[in-house]
Amino acid sequence: MTSRERMIAAMEGRPVDMVPVAPYFWGAEYAWKLMGIPIWELIHGPRSIGLEMQEAIIRRHDCDWVLHLHHGSNRMEGKELVKEDEDQVLLRDTTSGKEYIFHKEGHWLLEAGTPNEAKVRKKMIDVDPPSNRAEADDWIKEHFPRLDEPAGEMTPNREEPGHFPDRFNLRCMHPPFADLAYALGFEPTLVLLNDNPSLCAYMAERLMGDVARTSAQLAADGCDGGLMVDSYASADIMSPEAYANWVAPLHKLTSDELHRAGLKSVMYNTGNMLPLLGTVKGMGYDAVSVEERIKGVEMDIAEIRKGLGLDVCIFANFDSYLLLNGDRDKIRAEVSRQLKAGLVGGSRFIMGTGSPICDGAEPEALDLWVSETRAQSRSI
Repeated sequence: MTSRERMIAAMEGRPVDMVPVAPYFWGAEYAWKLMGIPIWELIHGPRSIGLEMQEAIIRRHDCDWVLHLHHGSNRMEGKELVKEDEDQVLLRDTTSGKEYIFHKEGHWLLEAGTPNEAKVRKKMIDVDPPSNRAEADDWIKEHFPRLDEPAGEMTPNREEPGHFPDRFNLRCMHPPFADLAYALGFEPTLVLLNDNPSLCAYMAERLMGDVARTSAQLAADGCDGGLMVDSYASADIMSPEAYANWVAPLHKLTSDELHRAGLKSVMYNTGNMLPLLGTVKGMGYDAVSVEERIKGVEMDIAEIRKGLGLDVCIFANFDSYLLLNGDRDKIRAEVSRQLKAGLVGGSRFIMGTGSPICDGAEPEALDLWVSETRAQSRSI
């Protein structure tokens, strides 16, 4: 089987020759060391560098999916390194002489003296959300003007998916609730959800046009699926009732739009999902992925399987910190535990990580994890 065939078969519950492996490589984290360049050159290099990054990951780890997350910003063009210290990198534009700071923690590349994004975004905490539909419509028109534009015919961009025809290619897409929280601000959105949930849901549902547009674009580009990522809708942030009544219907519509475009739908909801599994089970996603722990709550893979049942494909939530620490015996044992719990009752299981691969992880630890998954899953 090709990697693409293996991933699709696992999602559909058909036999596979071995369990597919699909870890989260998030942006430039970790991948820069496979390419032998500093992380700021990967993040802010030419746009095509994202494709080079994926090639480096496949060459080293031979994973079954390609999650297209990163394109270079091209902002390194014409800049030279002046000095590097523990927290930041000083760069200089060779033409203008202007100096720029790359902040290692946030990965911002800003002209020297410019406040970083974290300081700017703090101002969003004090934003008052709209109080009625008229105000909501005005806010949406200002922040999402293209929603009122006709979608038109999609212009295919097949360079990335077409480069990996034997892999399962997908891209991220934000669901409407997460888009609303990003644009309005995390705290104002949660205040609105608590004080006026119907208005909050109305605003989020208005953004469904972007979901349909994105789904159509992914299909035109030749992707196999979309990864619905929501970091703001979990039981450590909202009640199970609020999720089921106001947010889950939008998550389901996101899966429906992906299916309408002929794509597989994969949900990756970070945070504590244990109290929400009964709701997630009926959404129709082709696969569901959760973190390994959140704020002291361990999300055991066996409990995830029990909560979602045998008809939903689940991703393993292999501990990224275990890969970071690199203990070979513990990695082998955890591979075995995850496989036995996830494969109960069939083949709807994909080996993945609960969180993205840590920046400090060593490639040899991931090599072992991949090889052990393939070797052990062949014998189950």
